[in-house]
Amino acid sequence: MLLALLVVLVPGSAQAGLQIAGNRAPRERKETPPRKGMNLGGSIRVGAAGMQGSFIPVVRGEYEINGGITDRFTLGVTLGGTGYLGIEKGSFNADLVARRYFGRGFFLRGALGVMSHSPALGSDRMRPAVGGQLGMGYEFRVLDKLGLGLGLDYDGRLRNDGRPSQTLLLGLRFTGYLNKKH
Repeated sequence: MLLALLVVLVPGSAQAGLQIAGNRAPRERKETPPRKGMNLGGSIRVGAAGMQGSFIPVVRGEYEINGGITDRFTLGVTLGGTGYLGIEKGSFNADLVARRYFGRGFFLRGALGVMSHSPALGSDRMRPAVGGQLGMGYEFRVLDKLGLGLGLDYDGRLRNDGRPSQTLLLGLRFTGYLNKKH
């Protein structure tokens, strides 16, 4: 009985003693920043598109509109364009994107969609393709409602002539979180 009373009273009196002495209780740090609600993002990424025995340098810009289902999961749509060095045609892509956050900023990203022109070696270098992206990265909170992300993505598509198209991208992404409840 005395032991049970000590277990209940000692932690409470120790915390009260800290508050009386003027010391603040340790501030609680959130595991993950708030991401629920609507957010908008833009990214610029550079990389290389694989071809048989070679590669082509690429630059891709994308705009993204997401909804934060929870603070750790977002779902949205991305629209972008890709320029290929040495090829006159660029391409347009539209993808559905899901992003899962772990801890404060590490994330895994998956996307499925279409691309208007995708490169491959052959007589017809650019053809439409379907497929998606897999990636990972880390998002830093620059401001309360502004995130800066660094990421690495693999883009794999299957062209309508049956040839695979592969691109590796490294990039920078800015995200604005618009939810007023943060």
